[in-house]
Amino acid sequence: MFATTSNTSGVFMQANPSAHESKPTVPPRAERVAALRQLMGKPDPSVGELTRAIRRTAYRNYDRYVMPLVQQHWPELIGQGFGKKLRFLTCDLYASAPYSVLFSSPNRPLAIRLATAFANRLPLPNRVLGFGTRLAMSAIKRLAYQHEHRRIVLVAAFIACVDHVFDHCMEDEPVERGRKMHDLLNGKYAPDTPGLALTRAIHQAMSHRLTLEENDPFHAAMVRVHDWIDSEVSAMTGEDDPTGLGFRVAGVEGTIDGLIFPVYRYAGEAARQWMYDVSMFVQLMDDWIDYEVDAAGDRTTPVITGSWKFEDVESMWKGTVSGIEELTRAAGLKAPHYVRFVREAYVLMMHEVADAMIDGIAD
Repeated sequence: MFATTSNTSGVFMQANPSAHESKPTVPPRAERVAALRQLMGKPDPSVGELTRAIRRTAYRNYDRYVMPLVQQHWPELIGQGFGKKLRFLTCDLYASAPYSVLFSSPNRPLAIRLATAFANRLPLPNRVLGFGTRLAMSAIKRLAYQHEHRRIVLVAAFIACVDHVFDHCMEDEPVERGRKMHDLLNGKYAPDTPGLALTRAIHQAMSHRLTLEENDPFHAAMVRVHDWIDSEVSAMTGEDDPTGLGFRVAGVEGTIDGLIFPVYRYAGEAARQWMYDVSMFVQLMDDWIDYEVDAAGDRTTPVITGSWKFEDVESMWKGTVSGIEELTRAAGLKAPHYVRFVREAYVLMMHEVADAMIDGIAD
């Protein structure tokens, strides 16, 4: 039914359109949501100290680095629906990902390395482990890595802005939207709307003073972003995606390559591949939840065509859960209680993302 792409965990899937010749039978929304929650299991609140510490770090950096740009270029956004969505997507979804993988990375920052070594050695309750990881996040939040903090939150906000502005704040035909967005990011188009002005300002801020170590991965990530823009144009003009994935891959790769470059020296390639899988699962989850809304629109999704079914939701979810366990063990953190702690933190964070999608916060 599926062929995998070249990632390591094997759950980033390519649909086989010939396997889905008939229109899908999709359960009502309430049943889909219930099935999703049952699949994901009951979250463990005892790991919440870690997830809250990550989010607090992201919120603090959002207020410090993103809000001044919003106030300067799009002040009307404050208090509006997208203003709240921008904060959620930046902090709760995108920026949380690179921070999360640091606790399962082979080359961890010193504060996290000390906390994880302690947590891996002593089989303490999750609440105690969470307190230790909270202290580690507090240390890197206030004492070090300010360059990485700034880059992470700006990249996260940039991704959210590009996605929203392209879809909702441009009235041009798709091809012209693509041309303007390409030229905007290349410095060849002067923004003429608040949304484009904010997108450009965030892009300039996140690319400011790149180190030699950051330069190549940043520009490689921007190539992926331009590919993402092209794929959005293809989707909006009704082209067929031969993979059956509704032009989702370029968006996934552009998003993740942008998010991981500030922490790549810590996380490595295995983390990138796992983040690809998580991003694709989030996209699948969104398409599964919002089937009726998407079906009423102009863009086809793999759930609408039947390329993605609940069996695929299940397979991809299980793959990302096993993937975070594999990352943790590969980093030398093999104690079962610590692997379980990291896994449950991931599960809790994904429950929060799913709840936001179900409640419409992320729409």
